[in-house]
Amino acid sequence: MSFSSAAQSRTLVQHRAEVIAGLRPLPPLDVLVADATGATLVGDVVARHALPATDVAMCDGYAVQAADVAEASDENPISLTVSHDVSFDARAPRRHIRGAAARISSGAPLPIGADAVVPVAATDGGVARVRIMAPTHTQANIRTAGDEAAAGALAIAQGSRLDARRIALAAALGNARLTVSPVPRVVVISVGSELEEPGAGRPGSRVPESNAYMLSALVREAGANAYRVGVVADDRGSVRATIEDQLVRADVVLITGGLSEARNDTVAAVLQDLGDVRVGEVGLWPGKRHGYGLVSADGEHPIPVLALPGSPTAALVAFEAYVRPALRVMSGRTEVDRPTIHARSIASWRSLEGQVQPVPVTIETTGSGQHFATPVGIPGEISLTNVVASDALAWVDSEVAHVTRGDSLRCTLWD
Repeated sequence: MSFSSAAQSRTLVQHRAEVIAGLRPLPPLDVLVADATGATLVGDVVARHALPATDVAMCDGYAVQAADVAEASDENPISLTVSHDVSFDARAPRRHIRGAAARISSGAPLPIGADAVVPVAATDGGVARVRIMAPTHTQANIRTAGDEAAAGALAIAQGSRLDARRIALAAALGNARLTVSPVPRVVVISVGSELEEPGAGRPGSRVPESNAYMLSALVREAGANAYRVGVVADDRGSVRATIEDQLVRADVVLITGGLSEARNDTVAAVLQDLGDVRVGEVGLWPGKRHGYGLVSADGEHPIPVLALPGSPTAALVAFEAYVRPALRVMSGRTEVDRPTIHARSIASWRSLEGQVQPVPVTIETTGSGQHFATPVGIPGEISLTNVVASDALAWVDSEVAHVTRGDSLRCTLWD
């Protein structure tokens, strides 16, 4: 399905749709809760019991009935017999004895009939008898049953990314295992004989490699795992050997560079030797040639491959335009695009009709909630420094030849 001529170019909408359809969610896995971090939850987590299951103490102290210590003070402490130490190992809470106190630790279940906990600091810390020097009130220092989650309540919704907070809640609800969409493994390869690792300082006019570092960071921000490969020289043998070596650990291969039609650029030819890959022009600026398809080292187990332009800004906008949403879909996420707003342009400029043009902009929001977008630099001459200085990318549709001050722009926010 290869193509190369401008006459056979595709719209960004077509290319994005094909890539998203190809990067299907990975089969669900049943994993230990400790191994679920970063994955996407398949199916809701519902509280099988209340959390906490019973009333529990919020601090170390003594469980009492508030009425028994209502008159306590430093000048007139109230002395109570300590009936027992509350144990976490008890099958059920013991019944509270009126006029007594039970020594209790934070998080321990409250004795039946006790309605308050006196902190240790308000007592003399007695073991057989305790002197209480401050009054308390009903429900003081108690977390009631079901305070965090009622039995049967939705605790974590399907499609949620399992971060530290959700992992903690799932474990607190007694879930030893969870069913998840696995985190995709994305191998990132940067191709170019002119490239060197940053700081290498080799003689000549080599270019510090930045694309793979940038794309690896973007992959992680999108919720996938990135595996960056060092710079690969732009010759068929090196490119093919690198791709074949990496397929064993990849759910997706992401390549940048080596896509032009120049004699020394070999990525398109190698990819088409390895599988069914489309390489050609896409209606997105900056950037010209893009590739997508399936490759395999053994003719089986095909792996999706995405080839992006070698220009850092072109690789960046390509990732934002179609790679990021595809990886989010592959991860099982329901929200695939960055947070999006519509903002009024405060400037006018000619756009590239026939191509989608992302423009770095800063965003100002009025007190009434209206957003205004200001281009950073000259629209159409996007640079990494402009992107770094921006709050968002404003996406100008392919049918728009001229943006006029006051036009509404769809802007995807970086944060």
